[in-house]
Amino acid sequence: MDLDLTVLLPHLTEVELEQVEVVEDRVVIHAAPKATSANCPSCAVATQRVHDRYVRRLTDVALGGRKVLIRVRVRRFICASAACPARTFVEQISGLTSRYARRSPPLRTMLEAIGLALCARAGARLAARLGVAASRSGLLRLLRAMPDPSSRTAASTPFPASRCRTCFWRLPPDQSRYGPPSVSSSAESSVSVK
Repeated sequence: MDLDLTVLLPHLTEVELEQVEVVEDRVVIHAAPKATSANCPSCAVATQRVHDRYVRRLTDVALGGRKVLIRVRVRRFICASAACPARTFVEQISGLTSRYARRSPPLRTMLEAIGLALCARAGARLAARLGVAASRSGLLRLLRAMPDPSSRTAASTPFPASRCRTCFWRLPPDQSRYGPPSVSSSAESSVSVK
């Protein structure tokens, strides 16, 4: 029986699975990219000249209550264009890797959702129960890195303002994006103090 892990982990379709092993309390997946060439991110010229190889470690969503570690053997390519400012670059596997990322996209999405719903301390406790290591400051960093909502109305606020009041002071005062919506001047003038 041939086991296809891409059914459970669809973000691994662009890599070739070399080995899957269980080490203590975690599943370790060894993979390599299927592509033979890569495009330079600066000049978009395709190249096959490999300068170096190394292994990237990405944490992923837990499977069956076990932590998952993806070890991807990526290549550093030499740019084929002499006019390109980037002499070498590392290939990025679509749907799996991005620059400086240590988490897979599904794990990042899950932690952002946990952070928005529960915020820091409670979110870190839930993530630990789900088999993912995340600190409360790490969840707040993910929330700060999220793009700003298009408009600051009560309908577009991702969670009620009273829900996470204790965490708003940790966000920069000018960027408390997910806080209570701003009150317009017309609403303030209609409130009378007796």
